[in-house]
This record gives sequence, C-alpha cells and structure tokens, in this order.
Amino acid sequence: MSLLLLLGCVDEPTVPLAVAAPDSWVGTLAAHMASLPHGVDVLEGDVVPDVGAELAAVVVEDDTRCGECFRVEAEGAGFVIRAGGLPGAMYGLAALMEGHGWRFAHPFQTDVPSIPELAVDVQLDTDFAPEMERRGYHPHTLHPTEAMYDVWGDPDTKRATAMLDWVVRNRGNYVQWPGLDNIVGDPNARATWAATTTEILDAAHARGMTVGVGVQLFGLSNLQQAYDLLDRSGTEAEDEAAMLARWATLTDGVQWDEVSLSFGEFFSADPALFIGRIEMAYDTLQATAPGTTLNAVLHVGGNEDVQVEYDGKEMTYYFLATYADRPIEPFVHSVMYYNLVEDAGGAYGLDSFAEHRTYLEAALAAGETVTYFPESAYWVAFDVSVPTSLPLYVRSRWLDLDTLRTKGTPLQRHVLFASGWEWGYWLNDAATLRMGYTLPDHWEDSITAMYADPATGAAAVAAAEAERPLIDDRLAPYLAGRDIAMDLGDATGIFSQPRRVLFDEIAALSSEERAALRVQVVDGLERFAAAHEAAAAGLGEDVWAAELTDGLAANGARARFMAALYDAVFTASEGGDPTPALAEADSWFSAGAAVIARRHGALHDPEAERLTIRNGNPTLYDYGYLTNADTQCFWQRERNDVRKLLLGESGSDPGCTL
Repeated sequence: MSLLLLLGCVDEPTVPLAVAAPDSWVGTLAAHMASLPHGVDVLEGDVVPDVGAELAAVVVEDDTRCGECFRVEAEGAGFVIRAGGLPGAMYGLAALMEGHGWRFAHPFQTDVPSIPELAVDVQLDTDFAPEMERRGYHPHTLHPTEAMYDVWGDPDTKRATAMLDWVVRNRGNYVQWPGLDNIVGDPNARATWAATTTEILDAAHARGMTVGVGVQLFGLSNLQQAYDLLDRSGTEAEDEAAMLARWATLTDGVQWDEVSLSFGEFFSADPALFIGRIEMAYDTLQATAPGTTLNAVLHVGGNEDVQVEYDGKEMTYYFLATYADRPIEPFVHSVMYYNLVEDAGGAYGLDSFAEHRTYLEAALAAGETVTYFPESAYWVAFDVSVPTSLPLYVRSRWLDLDTLRTKGTPLQRHVLFASGWEWGYWLNDAATLRMGYTLPDHWEDSITAMYADPATGAAAVAAAEAERPLIDDRLAPYLAGRDIAMDLGDATGIFSQPRRVLFDEIAALSSEERAALRVQVVDGLERFAAAHEAAAAGLGEDVWAAELTDGLAANGARARFMAALYDAVFTASEGGDPTPALAEADSWFSAGAAVIARRHGALHDPEAERLTIRNGNPTLYDYGYLTNADTQCFWQRERNDVRKLLLGESGSDPGCTL
C-alpha cells in the first residue's frame, strides 16, 4: 500500500518500526533510517522497545560474527538482530523489514506496507554472511542521470545519502562514480564540490562503505567530459607534473578510498607509453594521496583499432594495463545486457566476451584480486533512452555469477555499472546488488524478491524471459535506437552497439536474404511484442504494477513500430504497396507516445523534471537522460528514414545526440 494510504490511517502508531541499538551505533542507524518514508525510531537500549510501534526490534552486537553478518530471531512480540558490526546491523534491519512487507526499490520511493505482517517464508534463526567481499555500485555520472546531479552536477547531500542508504539496504558496501572536468580551473566550483563531496563520503564511511572515483588517463580518449589526468601527453617530466596537479584538485581535502582509471573507447596509444603512464598515475597518486588504491578498467573491443600485439600475444588494447608493474586491480568490464556466456550480438564488434571471461576465470583460479564490472543499462540509444524496459539485465547478471560459481571460481568482487533508475531500471540495480550477498539458485528469484505483490514479480520474470530473443535471435539492434554518432562510426568501421541491417540496405539483398531477414525481424518483433502484452495481463494497480505495465506496453509498441517499418521496406522492395504498413507504424508511434506521457507523469524521482528537459549540466549532454525517450527522438529518426526512402519526403533528421 502507498505511503499516502499509510499516512491516512488515523489509528496508526507514530512509527511503524522502533529499534533499540548500542549507543555507539544509534547515531548512524538513525541517520540511515531517516531516508525512509514515515520514519523509524532508533533508541539506545538492549531490549526490544515497547513504544507502541507495530514492529519492534533490538540490535545486539555479537563479536563472534563477521562485521557484515547477521541473524534475526523472534523474541516475544518483537525481534532480536544479532550483528557482528554496524553493516550487519543495517542488513539485518533491512531483512527484518523486507520480511514484513517493505521493499527497497527505487532510491526515492520505498514500498511501505500498510500493516507490517511477517511473511510465512521469512528465514528466522538463520545465520547470514556475504558470499562476496565487495558488492559495489557505479552510477555512471558521465551520463545525465539522477546520480550525476546528486553527487556532481548539483551535489545534494540529502539525495546522495538516500542513494547510499538504498545501496546498503540492498546489501552493497562500495560505491564509485566517475569524475567530471568542470572542477578543473574553476576554484569556486571546486570548493563547492569538495565541501559537498566530503559530506557524502563521510556519510558513506559512517555506514561502513568504501568509495571510489573514476578518472580517465588520456584527454585524447575523453569523449564525455570526464576528469582526466593528461589533457595531452608530453615529456615524462611534463606528464608527471600534470598528473600531480590533477590528483591534487581531485583529492586535496577529499578522502577517496579508491580511484578507477579508465582509458576511453575506440582509442589506443603506443603500448610502452600506455603502460608507463599507468605506472606514473599510480606513483603520482601515492605521492598525492598515500594509501589510495587504484584499479584499471578492461573495456571490451573487437574493432581493429583497439587490437594490439604485446609480449608475443594478440589482445585487446585495454589488457595492457595488466602489465603495469604496480598493485593495480583489474576491473573486467562488459556491456549492455550481454553476459560472459552467451552470444554478444556484435556489441563493440564482438560475437562473445570470451577474452574477458577467460581472463576472469584464470585470475580467480589463481587467487588474484579482480573485479567484474558489468552493466545494468547502456542508455545511449540502446535501452531506457528509447525507451524500453528490460529486466533481461537481471538474468544476465545472475548468469555471470552463477557460471563462475558453478565452475568453482566464485567471484569475490563485483561492481555494477548503472545509468538511471526510471522505467524499472532500479530493479536491475537492486536485484544485482543483492546477488552479491546471497546468490539465489534461480535468476527468477532475484526478480520476484523485489516485489511485494507476487503477480508483479511474475510478470517481470515473464518479461525477462520474453526478452531473451534480443540475445538469442540477435533482435537487439532492431529494438534499440540509432543516433547520428553511430552513423558516423559505421562510416569509419567503429561499432559500439550491435549493428542492424539498415533500411536502405535491404534493396541490395537477395530475395533469400530478404526473406530470412523478414522472418528474423518482422516476425521476431511481433512475437516479442505479443509476449510482453501477455505478461501484462492481470497486473495490479499499485505504483510498481503501473510502472511495469507501462514498461511492457512501451516494449510492445516499440517492437510493433519497428516491425511495421521493416515490413513497409520489405514490401516496397518486393514491388508491393508500403502505405498500410506505414500507417500501422504511425499508429504504434502514437501508442508509444501515450505510454511515455503516462509514465513520465508518474516518475519516481521528486525532481523528475530535470530528467526530461534540456538543461545546463557538466556532462557532454545538455539534457536529462530521459529527454530522447520523452520526445521519441529515435522513433522520429527511423520514421523519417523510411518515409524518405519510400515516399521521397524531405526534411532533416534529428541527430538524437548532443
């Protein structure tokens, strides 16, 4: 039931939950609970409080357990949470609340029960310990998402702390976000940023979290206004001085635990220079902020320009970072909803991520420290910006972890690369975070655990299953969008998203090739749409069911729109009349517009307006990450392309970027 309904019940107690805790933990627990709706009383004491709350518990420090371990026990009319440390206490409280109907979904919208009732499947008297040592979250602040505004663009301690609390409640213990270059050369911007960032880091550290910041090594590879160490590379002495200055701007008075070094995309440099500058980055960081750890992102790439030969081996350029003679942890990256096991669909020019999987497996088998760094959204022209809602991500993230566990090399460090929370993408993030603490035996359980209503959870599972053809049948590029940057990339042989057969390429295909493509695309997208429409049947009317209903409807409209456009081109190439198919595409365009308007009128974020409009922010993009979704920019672009091709219409296409 919604918070509004809860507040409307005049007989409700002051708070739904009261907690007693050791004195040394009370302040942090109270601050942690303050971000929840309706409040939670946190009191000093060693017995279950009797203050009229519907749910009451006492937290007991138990030094026989690990700091992140806990156990929940029933005691009279209340509960005892035995925790080895403050993080374990917070996880235990989250588990107790979840067992009574709370769901920690979106960072700014918690599902609160009207009356807390203990579920029949709650695991009481069970010892819980984390399966992974690092369970991390990386909101990608180079994109104009909610977190970008909160921790960098318009830093807000209250909102940023709500994100931290959400990560903790979903059993995370590490956060990291990329830096932006707007603080370079602007003392006032830097001072404001440093003051708020220090408050955010203090809040994270109080909760037992570690915090990292991302930087790029070379300015030449800096495509998105990231904070970089070298605007241009010069002599060794010049580069060392530049790095020392950049580290000082980033770290003076700001206590980061870790820095993540990345190298951009579609870029390579001389291997010896590259390795040497990575070692220099480590050394200058230690000179500026001693003890700060450093990791290096190993991106994917099958394009020719990022393939190198070194040490007698052929490898993707980013793997050169593993040759640096410094204690630098590899962050093995993968992209989109592709995983380490299945087909990669041509993403970044690759049919699989075998190179990254093989490296991970070997490093884990050797007992080396290594982090897996996959995505829960890709954003740019691919998923939420279209918009599409894709719980398929949850299945892929589970499949990676389960595969490594089954091979006997379970992952110990995992950080999730995220790009926004609306359109159900909070589900991908929260469910994946929780897998790091306890990995369920079935991926479906990761989804259903996030919804209080079993019907909504079942529909989300059905949607994820319906989305498997995006991987299995390579339908991904036909659901995704394309922007002008992708067109330019095609012309130079640089690919990021999987490539589709373009509308104007169909006429050159043989009749057999056209027939096969029609079956793949038109028939495949129609089946995809039908499966999503079936998944929506019987959904309820709470905010989570409404969001999923909109996501399923958007997916269906998008799939049928694209199927109709391709049908029109196929029909015209065979000498038929494309106008009926074009009319059908227009009807699905309108249907999509109605769904988007409904969803964007009910976004979770209290400051949602900045997500859908053009505005000034320090990213490369002068708009919020849902702006192209709001305007259906990618739909407009595809509609224009087909009508120009078939009807000779004129007009300029929207670029859908910058």
